[in-house]
Amino acid sequence: MKILRRIGLVAAATLFLAPVAALPAAAPAGAAEKPAFQLPVPCGQRWTTSTHGGHANQYMIDMIPTSGPTLGQPTLASASGRVVISEFSSSAGNYVVIDHGGGWQTRYLHLDRRDVAVGANVERGRQLGTVGNTGASQGAHLHYEQKLNGTVVQATIDGRLLPVNWSYNQHFEVSRNCGNPVPSGSGLFALSPDRSGVFQYSGQGTAWTKVGGAAGALYSGGAGLFATNPSTGDLYRYNGTPENWSKVGGPGRQFAVAGDRLYGLSPDGTAVFQWTGSGTTWTKVGGAAGTLYAGGAGLFATNPSTGDLYRYNGTPENWSKVGGPGAQFAVTGNHVYGLSPDRTAVFQWTGSGTTWTKVGGAAATLYAGGAGLFATNPSTGDLYRYNGTPENWSKIGGPGAQFAVTGNHVYGLSPDRTAVFQWTGSGTTWTKVGGPAHSLTGR
Repeated sequence: MKILRRIGLVAAATLFLAPVAALPAAAPAGAAEKPAFQLPVPCGQRWTTSTHGGHANQYMIDMIPTSGPTLGQPTLASASGRVVISEFSSSAGNYVVIDHGGGWQTRYLHLDRRDVAVGANVERGRQLGTVGNTGASQGAHLHYEQKLNGTVVQATIDGRLLPVNWSYNQHFEVSRNCGNPVPSGSGLFALSPDRSGVFQYSGQGTAWTKVGGAAGALYSGGAGLFATNPSTGDLYRYNGTPENWSKVGGPGRQFAVAGDRLYGLSPDGTAVFQWTGSGTTWTKVGGAAGTLYAGGAGLFATNPSTGDLYRYNGTPENWSKVGGPGAQFAVTGNHVYGLSPDRTAVFQWTGSGTTWTKVGGAAATLYAGGAGLFATNPSTGDLYRYNGTPENWSKIGGPGAQFAVTGNHVYGLSPDRTAVFQWTGSGTTWTKVGGPAHSLTGR
């Protein structure tokens, strides 16, 4: 990425009006009394627990539901506390760690999506993300741990020790993680045709809830839903209840959500900033950029002069070149894909240096998210899903005005924008879930 040395304070101030400040200090730890841990899944669900030989400690727990899909199930805080880690690693995948005070911590690994940021105070039952298959995982499941003073201990759920079992379906638990609201609705949001309202899909039938007023553009990801004010360009964050939004920054040329982090490109394109998660305070992390691309695998940006792709390494001004120019890039939970400049081939970054592997042929547009990588056929507009091995794609639907990928679903806006559909996950069958919309965004 091109880092410009001469960046005027006026440009930066236009995007972010508040000075950089430290995040609030963590609350003092409480007494060493064990928290009242509950199963980290929704109230009433029945799950089976086990460990396996690959775990470093026999008290590390894997769990799956006894019915219904595993991928995409809500992962909940098993006790109240403060989020101290929310990030992606090659082994744990997307994972969250909560500090409960008194030396107690819980860990939630291999998540498909993370919904909380470091520093957040969460109550028991708060959704932390969704169950996934990221990192060193061989199938969708929730890996859960309880730690005391840094050591994994035998987990206690609802006042009872969980037995050590070496396979599923030997021990079962019914969640009593009840009494605290789990954020309702799906990860799909839509802007009304006249842009006068923001709506969230309920996840059931064709029911939607209006959650906000007029917006210019929507951005979403693990850090939440964000919208620009159509008059001022200021950026607002949705706080989880209808009509409850907070201003987090001024206008920018573009914004992008990578996991639990929010980034913005200044109006003149000369600097990249990261929201600190507090108020309207942002930190400069990079210089000039053409376009930002973000997802669970991190933040990427193109050099405005050469088009080369760079990856943000997590500390200000620390970027690495990962590839040359492309017509478009797309980021899933743990991979980055690129469309060649002439749109004749799709490539996947190997994760090493600037080496990429060809995985598909010609495409018009790429769509990516927790549910995977999708591409439209440049001749017909039909939608195809990448099945994970080079040149292995499946047609899942016809053309649409736009598609959106959430943690575990794919949605499409009909070519005339009069209806929203959800892919059933089978063949080319889709179900209508909503009426007209201007645009969609998924998290």
